[in-house]
Amino acid sequence: MKIAAALSLALMVALAASPQFGLAQDDDDDDGPTIEPAYDIVLDLDNDGKLDRVATVQHPDSAGSDLYVYLGQGEEKLDLTRKPDLFKKDIATERISDLEPGGDGSLLLTYGCGGCSNDYETTLTIVYRGGKFLVAGFTQDWATREGIGSCDINFLTGQAVASRGLEDASKAERKFKPVKLTLANWSEDEGAVACGFAGVGH
Repeated sequence: MKIAAALSLALMVALAASPQFGLAQDDDDDDGPTIEPAYDIVLDLDNDGKLDRVATVQHPDSAGSDLYVYLGQGEEKLDLTRKPDLFKKDIATERISDLEPGGDGSLLLTYGCGGCSNDYETTLTIVYRGGKFLVAGFTQDWATREGIGSCDINFLTGQAVASRGLEDASKAERKFKPVKLTLANWSEDEGAVACGFAGVGH
């Protein structure tokens, strides 16, 4: 009995810690919470000829957002109660301002803080390669009390370009060994490190 009780407790803890995808309700059901996407787009992210669906959901009590990716379900109605092929919690800690298809099946996700004392805008380029979701690129522009600048990192080609200032901006170009950064392990710290490597940070 003690073993059964311990297993039951472990299962409850695991369920409480895992993402929950069963909060959305039918349109004609007014009871219970709902999940409404901030953005909902279709594209062929895995380049298999079938449309995929990508959505973001903003946290109700903050500017942060989560990312949902459903492969092969671009022709279907979005259903956030279904477990996605990829769920990335806190993909952005600031409000997402755009989500759109890029070239060659890539996904461009832009977020930032405009009108703040320290403004910045970040764009992640997300791709699906070799069965994995990767952050292929990181672009950021900022205007802070310390100055303005930008950096553009391509992790797959190993190229980085950074600048500081507007007129006669100083630019730095770097090359490094290409890396594969999985979206599941991505954090904003990776971007800060990349910008610092390129020769400029904020």
